[in-house]
Amino acid sequence: MQKPVSPVERQTICVQAPARLHLGFLDLNGGLGRHFGSIGLAVDSHHTKLSLSDSDDQLTSDISVTDSSSQKITKLIKQFYLTLGANIPTDLRRVSLTIHSLIPEHAGLGSGTQLALVIGQILAKYHQLDIPTEKIALAMDRGKRSGIGISTFDTGGFVVDAGLGPNSQTPVRLFQQDFPSQWRLVMLMDKSHQGIHGQTEIQAFQQLPTFPLQHSQRICHLTLMQLLPALIEQDIQLFGSAVSEIQALIGQHFAPAQGGQYTSKAISILMEHCKSLGFTGMAQSSWGPTSCVFTESQSQADFLIDRLRGVIDSNPQLQDIELITTAGVNKGAGITIDDKTLHFNKQ
Repeated sequence: MQKPVSPVERQTICVQAPARLHLGFLDLNGGLGRHFGSIGLAVDSHHTKLSLSDSDDQLTSDISVTDSSSQKITKLIKQFYLTLGANIPTDLRRVSLTIHSLIPEHAGLGSGTQLALVIGQILAKYHQLDIPTEKIALAMDRGKRSGIGISTFDTGGFVVDAGLGPNSQTPVRLFQQDFPSQWRLVMLMDKSHQGIHGQTEIQAFQQLPTFPLQHSQRICHLTLMQLLPALIEQDIQLFGSAVSEIQALIGQHFAPAQGGQYTSKAISILMEHCKSLGFTGMAQSSWGPTSCVFTESQSQADFLIDRLRGVIDSNPQLQDIELITTAGVNKGAGITIDDKTLHFNKQ
């Protein structure tokens, strides 16, 4: 454990982390001794951003914040000082946190992990402790299945991790690649619905049947020999085909818990319309409800959104769907200390 250093007086620290999309698991079967393994990327649609300054203990916000979010932040601060900051004297722990933005909760965008890592890093920087992101994640009880949010916090981009082995503490990152700057994602968000989370999520993993070994093998083959080469060669059609097939295999497995391929019935209707227009690369992130369609350009994304808005406007059941065009984020979380901005980008 590093020896804590007194914080610099009148220091203002700000940390901002992007949302992430979780596109599927490599191996839910676990037959080779490793479990999970994840595919995902950082996106620019939403961010968690907090700032810290020397002051009496207080939590303020520039946005409307639920009691649940406030309680989570308070709990994460306590968790930091119980673990990584246990040796820091009590009189040095009085700080003021301001919430500038939060990734939506239970939407499939990695809000919990990013909030935990932002708070962990902002307190570590304040106390002049150099703590790796993986260690913060472990102390904050993150990374039990997916390492996508941990990796995108450090590097951004498109990431694949190897999940957890018998001796793993957090998932091992296998691959990181910049997401093509011209590609766009059309995100579909259901404002009336939340993805499975908490105890319900734990029970779902426990109750679902064993994932077929041949499906895990197929997903790994698709990832290594189609998805990742297509990403590097920027072949959107091949990339989209691989995403769609991986999602179909994952969605089939989770369908009993989430009610079908997609958690949101409204999004399911719209994704079928995307398919009818010839689009591939359709995915639900994690438990949803947020889903996305990969497109090769801004103009193609605009075309798709225009068509989807036409469907939404004509169907009263779809009025709670929000459409967003976003891009990938190819750098790690940003940290600003007294107006000097840095990014993690640890390769």
